[in-house]
Amino acid sequence: MATMAKPGALGPLNAHFKDLPLMDFASSILRPKFGGSHLPSQLNVTLKHTRNPSIVPIIRAQSSPDYVPDSKFYKLEAILRPWRIPKVSSALLKMGIRGVTVSDVRGFGAQGGSAERQGGSEFSEDNFVAKVKMEIVVSKDQLEEVIDKIIKEARTGEIGDGKIFVVPVSDLIRVRTGERGEKAERMTGGRADMSTAA
Repeated sequence: MATMAKPGALGPLNAHFKDLPLMDFASSILRPKFGGSHLPSQLNVTLKHTRNPSIVPIIRAQSSPDYVPDSKFYKLEAILRPWRIPKVSSALLKMGIRGVTVSDVRGFGAQGGSAERQGGSEFSEDNFVAKVKMEIVVSKDQLEEVIDKIIKEARTGEIGDGKIFVVPVSDLIRVRTGERGEKAERMTGGRADMSTAA
């Protein structure tokens, strides 16, 4: 059963309606004719057409292509071909990146669920293609270098190479110690140790 709100119950949400010029009782006359009904002549109404009055405000995305939300840490989610993962993870380890989460996922993008090529042969089980999602949290100064390394090692030049999503991370917390921020991000044998040893 549908219910209706009482007038004024919506508060500020509908407050702007009173400012919209929807009806003008003074300018011209609209006389409804309903057969022989006796309607008073005071029902003279003119409707003004407005240009798509919107209840919801229009919000546009920022148009700057160089816009990156400012954060100390970023999470990279890379959706890649399964057989490229050993090359990518090996390259990340060599550059001192530790702490990579890998998940088997299925989906489709530009391939549209078409057959996947691996080792020269094509296969397709259903409309979804098997991929692997790598999740890596890095500091701001590591971001571009890690993205470049993933692209270099994962690219084959064919449709289906994957995508990388960059998400700002507000904080990191190491569960074992309760450390936060950069202390939680650093790992023994990681990039910070490699740069101090050199």
